[in-house]
Amino acid sequence: MNIKTLLRDNFLQYSSYVIKDRAIASVIDGFKPVQRRIIHSLFEMNDGNFHKVANVVGNTMKYHPHGDTSIYEALVNMANKDLFIEKQGNFGNLLTGDPASASRYIECRLTPLAFEVLYSKEITTYEPSYDGRNAEPLIFPAKIPVILIQGSEGIAVGMAAKILPHNFNEILRAVKSELLGEAYKLYPDFPTGGIVDVNEYADGNGKVLVRAKIEPTDDNKAILIKELPFGETTESLIASIERAIRKNYIKVSSINDFTTENVEIELTLPRGVYANEIIEKLYHYTNCQVSISVNLLLLSDRYPVIYTVTDIIKFHAEHLQKVLKMELELERSKILEKIFSKTLEQIFIEHKIYKILETISKESDVVDIVMSEIVKYGDRFSRKIVLDDIENLLKIPIRKISMFDIDKNNKDIQILSKELKSVESNIESIKNYAINFIDKLLAKYSKMYHRKTEISLIESKNAREIATKNMKIYVSLKAGFVGTSLIDGDFIGNASYYDKVLIFKKDSYILKNIEDKTFIEKNNVSVLVYDINNSKEQVFSIIYLNKVDNFYYVKRFRIDKFLTDKVYYFLNKDDEFIDFTFNAQFVAFSTSRDVVKMIDINNFMIKSRISVGKRISNNIIKKVKFK
Repeated sequence: MNIKTLLRDNFLQYSSYVIKDRAIASVIDGFKPVQRRIIHSLFEMNDGNFHKVANVVGNTMKYHPHGDTSIYEALVNMANKDLFIEKQGNFGNLLTGDPASASRYIECRLTPLAFEVLYSKEITTYEPSYDGRNAEPLIFPAKIPVILIQGSEGIAVGMAAKILPHNFNEILRAVKSELLGEAYKLYPDFPTGGIVDVNEYADGNGKVLVRAKIEPTDDNKAILIKELPFGETTESLIASIERAIRKNYIKVSSINDFTTENVEIELTLPRGVYANEIIEKLYHYTNCQVSISVNLLLLSDRYPVIYTVTDIIKFHAEHLQKVLKMELELERSKILEKIFSKTLEQIFIEHKIYKILETISKESDVVDIVMSEIVKYGDRFSRKIVLDDIENLLKIPIRKISMFDIDKNNKDIQILSKELKSVESNIESIKNYAINFIDKLLAKYSKMYHRKTEISLIESKNAREIATKNMKIYVSLKAGFVGTSLIDGDFIGNASYYDKVLIFKKDSYILKNIEDKTFIEKNNVSVLVYDINNSKEQVFSIIYLNKVDNFYYVKRFRIDKFLTDKVYYFLNKDDEFIDFTFNAQFVAFSTSRDVVKMIDINNFMIKSRISVGKRISNNIIKKVKFK
């Protein structure tokens, strides 16, 4: 085998493994393999008490072929979703980003919800674990769309999943609406609260814009951050604010983090700066506002498929009915078996078939003779009588036979028959049964899962529009430098981070980023602060002489689009620069014949920089003045 074939085959195996057995969750139970193994271990260890996480991790190692760290981290992550794992001890803080305590110090157990919607051992398919010593669930027969409630994130080879969490109550109501044929809409709900704009959320795909909840104090001199954007912690948020302060985007005197169970970050503002001026800048220059791209990628029959939220709700509405029907059919078979056993015992005792045993001389004939007597009442049984049934009858002790209460047995059979009718009725009307199941879950758990994230349309301003002109720009035309740190330069204006320095020469212009000190060559015509926000209002006027026809022209143009550090020419080689200005309305000039003219250049069209200007004189212009 050559190296190319070896690498190709091994890479394909690795890719397939990562996609199917590691990074991507299942559409049915919403778990990745490590999560499923943790839940299985907790079912296996369940005795109603809390278990040390270290013990749970150790037990899960029987099923998981990777290290204990990945199990521990996955368990902590699941526990902090407050859905299927009840925690005791320090499991870290989702808000601050503080880590959980070591596994030997914290404990956990399954919640009642896990048993109600995940655990159904008799209808769960099992497969051998990685070493063949144990059996683990292939998939849990989940009765609710777990993946939409807890969300998921995973990076595989050539693909990635990013599924946002949704509200428990809203998901269950959507499943109910699907069963009833009613319309519904679902949007993300985050454990950290905040505000979400779902304008570009395409039913589980697309992207969302999330914001922190920010409030000014009553005196408008400080800001309180009360809720976080999804994916951020107070630590990461404060770090982003500190970066914005260092870059001079925002002005804040101090940052105080008072977060405990609820987020509370206080930003104290300096004198002369007010909250309403800073809040919009926090959204643009810090992680107080983030955009999250989502991709609802899941495994279906071990193949990756991109779903929509609606697809998953429809799938689980059908899947719920299927699982409930399987459980009901299993319950029906158990009830039928109980009725069968009680009927069999009653016939055996009531008709004194057991006394025939006294007349049988050969042990080998016992089963056949009892069978021949029992089958006479075959119409009373729900299934065919087999040898094991006769063997069980022969094991009934004499004491039980002597104390057998026929009336009580008949009552028990009647009760079981009523239960059987109820189960069969539920099977026939499985959709209504599924709706009732959802209603019971909502009645029991709805108060625990209220919506935390506010849905709102976020009207974002362009960052350039809110940028503060807090940089003073100086220029030295003689020395050929421009920047913010020129001590002996001339002040030319205030600028924001997004503004540029516009350098005019006699035949061209160039725009540069604002820096501490930038060399721009000597003897430039003019150096200006170019305001990005007001580019459409800035009109530049050039008076020049065309040496071919010896006429003087005025050219007017705007600078709308440009590349930084690129030279743009506005005069040809046959043109001679006379004068320049911007945003002027009139031009006054005197000619060689001492004629003074005043022209309203606002009447001249604004064209491109390379177009021919408007002729204003055929006499030599001696002096120009713009007004």
